[in-house]
Amino acid sequence: QPTSSRCLALLARRAMEGVYDFEYAGGHFDVHLRSGGRFYCAGYQAARSTWKLEGNSLAIDWGKFGKYALEFDLKAKTASGSAVGNASSWRKMAFKRPFNTAELALLDSKWMFIHAGGEFEVEFRADCYNHFMCPSYPAHSHWRFEDESATPEVYINWGKYGEYLVKLSEDGATFEGSAKGNPSSWRKGRRLGMSSTAPVHEHSH
Repeated sequence: QPTSSRCLALLARRAMEGVYDFEYAGGHFDVHLRSGGRFYCAGYQAARSTWKLEGNSLAIDWGKFGKYALEFDLKAKTASGSAVGNASSWRKMAFKRPFNTAELALLDSKWMFIHAGGEFEVEFRADCYNHFMCPSYPAHSHWRFEDESATPEVYINWGKYGEYLVKLSEDGATFEGSAKGNPSSWRKGRRLGMSSTAPVHEHSH
C-alpha cells in the first residue's frame, strides 16, 4: 500500500509538469513546474525555487519572491491560493501545455557542441537559472527558449564567449544555428544524453 501510494503521488507530480499561466493582482506570466520539484520563471528567477504537491496542496517556495500555498485541482490543472500568511495576496495558476518533445530533450541534457574548429561537450541545465555549462570553456552562462514551437529556437549567453541562437529539431536530437547576428559562424549540436541535475552553484542574479 505505501509503495502504491508513492507511485500514485509520483504519477500525479509528473502529470503536473509543464507550462502554467501564473496570475496575481498585477498581471500574469508563464512559469514552469519542472521535474524534481524545480520551479522556474524566466522573468523572476530566484535561487532554490521549488514546488511540492501534498494531496491537493501545492506549495511553492520562490526564494526571494516569497512562499505560496495553493489548492490544486488535478483534473482541471488549475490552482488558487495566496502568499503564505497573507490571504489577501491572492495567486492563481492554470495549465497551458505540457513540455514538447524538443523541450524535454533539452532540459537537463548533455550535447556535443560542434563548430568549424572542432567539438566539445556542453550541458543545458534545467535549474532555476537555466545554466549553460561547458567544462572546456567555463563562463557564467545561461540559456532560454525563444518560442514555444515544436522546433524551438534556443538563445545561449555564453558570457565572454559570445551569444548564440540555435534551432532544435522536432525530436530534440540535434540543433543548428550560429553566433548571434553572424550566420556564417555556424554551430551544430548532437544530443549525447542526460546531464547531472546537481546544483551548479547558489547565488543571486
